[in-house]
Amino acid sequence: MLSLTEPLKSSYTYQGREYQIDLSFDNVIRMYNLLEDDTFQDAEKIVIAFEMFFGFEPKDAEFAMKAIDEITGYISKSAYGNDPVESDVVSSEVNTQKLFSYTQDAGAIYASFKQQYNIDLIAEQGKMHWDVFKALFDGLDENTYFRRILDIRRKDVSDLQGKELTSAIEAQNYYELDENKTVEAQEAKAASFADSLKALAQS
Repeated sequence: MLSLTEPLKSSYTYQGREYQIDLSFDNVIRMYNLLEDDTFQDAEKIVIAFEMFFGFEPKDAEFAMKAIDEITGYISKSAYGNDPVESDVVSSEVNTQKLFSYTQDAGAIYASFKQQYNIDLIAEQGKMHWDVFKALFDGLDENTYFRRILDIRRKDVSDLQGKELTSAIEAQNYYELDENKTVEAQEAKAASFADSLKALAQS
């Protein structure tokens, strides 16, 4: 989580030894994508995620499980509580289901960072820390492409009629997310992954 008084997290300490870890925003998003990939077993995901963050293959299973558990917990923390439905970006008064995907909405997110901050996220790959990305992401205003898409997805159409209703439904269908790529699904998989970590640790 971003702090204005402390350095950004860039290392992990295990048994008194400090290891550098890659918490660039694109690496974290790749980790979320990994959690969605059903071609890998949970034990394989631990190894792959460890290599993504640490840059080398784990030799100690306990180290790997503990590290990935703590890192995934860290990157999922929110400054205003850990219930993601409280975030204005991902919730709605009408529908609290998560409304975006880092993968499917990549173009809209890129365009919105360029529009509001004049930041080229492609150029920032491997550089911008996840905490910085998340703070800027949560701060995108309602005039950005990404936020306009969210407004379309969460629009309540129950009171609309005629051409207005047709237009709203067409827009929602156009921007509809693939169900298995929603952030809700990502977080559900992350929770399942955390449960698997605990089960493996106890076995």
